[in-house]
Amino acid sequence: MTMVNSNFDIDSIENADVYDSEGAKVGSVGQVYVDSQTQEPEFVTVNIGLFGAKETFIPFGATDYSPEGLRVPFTKAYIKDAPNIDVDGHLSVEEEQRLWDYYSPDRGTGRQGTDAGGPGLDTTAADADKMVAHEERLKVGTEQREAGQVRLRKRIRTENQSIEVPVQREELVVERETVDPNSAEARSAGTIDDAGRQDEVVTLREERPVVDKETVATEKVNVGKRTVQDTETVSGEVRKEEIDVEGDAEPGAKR
Repeated sequence: MTMVNSNFDIDSIENADVYDSEGAKVGSVGQVYVDSQTQEPEFVTVNIGLFGAKETFIPFGATDYSPEGLRVPFTKAYIKDAPNIDVDGHLSVEEEQRLWDYYSPDRGTGRQGTDAGGPGLDTTAADADKMVAHEERLKVGTEQREAGQVRLRKRIRTENQSIEVPVQREELVVERETVDPNSAEARSAGTIDDAGRQDEVVTLREERPVVDKETVATEKVNVGKRTVQDTETVSGEVRKEEIDVEGDAEPGAKR
């Protein structure tokens, strides 16, 4: 399937506004894709999003053209959730199949793409009945919240320390020696004091511990943050519409 810029009076729908099943404007027509075999329009792209920055595909056969624009039987949200396919001027068979599966679940996975020349369901027929099935999908995101706080605080703890300090002291030592009366020391020793008394003072000294205190740094604590990547599993209930065909007519029977 290829893109066409002229044929099938493309000028009449180029840049036309597109409205959803609720009458809300979806965007404007961007490009028209035609079947490579029949040259019949199969898909149109719609410019949606901010300033029309995104293009998404819609089956041309599901559109209803009027002077006001194109109307489609899908909601705007459903169109936005269509398969994300690059608008590069060509649709592969696989990409086309994804679009048909999304917009027309009753086509089944066995439908051949028009690029391969396979037959397709005529959705442009005036008497074609259409019903679109929808399903809910989980949209999961993340949010940040406060998980905890850490506060640094110092406290004073008092303890007793015992340190052995070496100290010195002087002790009195008395030594007595006998002097030889015949020695020169004995003859020059002097005379007897008339008072009969002589004092000598000896001062003894000792060391005593002196206690003083000083403050020194003993530990540094740094607190920071780091991001850890985890994976959590979330679950929820979603609803899905299924289409059942009831009646006596066999599939493929002509009306």
